[in-house]
Amino acid sequence: MRCTDRKTAERLLFLLLAFVCPASLQADIVITQLANAGVIVTDGQARIMVDGMVVEPYAIYGGLPEAARADFLNARGEFAGIDLALVSHRHHEHSQPEFGCRFLQASPATEVYTSEQVIGLLREFCRDFVVGNPRIHAIAPQHGQPEFIEVEGARVTVFPLTHGTRKYARIQHYAHLLEIGGMKVLHLGDAEMDPAEFERAGLADIRIDVALIPLRFFQPGPGAELIERYLNAPLKIAVHIPPGEVDEVRAYMEEFFPTVQMMDKPMERLRFTVAGQAPPQPGQ
Repeated sequence: MRCTDRKTAERLLFLLLAFVCPASLQADIVITQLANAGVIVTDGQARIMVDGMVVEPYAIYGGLPEAARADFLNARGEFAGIDLALVSHRHHEHSQPEFGCRFLQASPATEVYTSEQVIGLLREFCRDFVVGNPRIHAIAPQHGQPEFIEVEGARVTVFPLTHGTRKYARIQHYAHLLEIGGMKVLHLGDAEMDPAEFERAGLADIRIDVALIPLRFFQPGPGAELIERYLNAPLKIAVHIPPGEVDEVRAYMEEFFPTVQMMDKPMERLRFTVAGQAPPQPGQ
């Protein structure tokens, strides 16, 4: 895929780090928090955005700051050079089709992999752009039959995890395992806390370095047991935190889950190396 100025600059930075400290290059990655469960993950080569096509607040959930909105709509700054845009499901705090259309038209090198439900909503807002576009890929992974995507040395495994029962049962919902920078980063989207689904997905047998976990998994209920069995990564990051509840959530997490990292500020960046070698550091 075509490099942008931002990607070229990032690659030069990572090459400089390799020259100064070659052992750390392969394991350095940066995660940028967007809105809700949205993140950008990069190792200086691949730039992968998950659930990041969200701009405006929705219900109790947040959107992007004003300056970041302009960058998003023009595919510049932090949003420049995105190789892959991945979307877990169609809900508005994870994917906003009007803004997704505008971003994809401003970012001609970005490829999208997501469900037909998400693409159907995009089609409602920019049909002529979406129909027949070779950059927009409808996928339908099944248990035991995941989808694999490779870009710029990174590999993504997309697999289903249910979003729930009743009105949520028909929602096509996918989790993403990113193998990037020598690490495995798991993004759960908005998965239901269903141990049978986690078992079917084989998560008990996967070594995860970084787990991006929705806040509700840490609240009283079955989440703590699921984290212990399936998501017990050395670095656990709580995401999808409503902006109006940040102070209350922070106090709760510090008391009951003091080792879990919170990412609650849009455009906050964490840079870290192989889990266990160094703690996460704020990005520069």
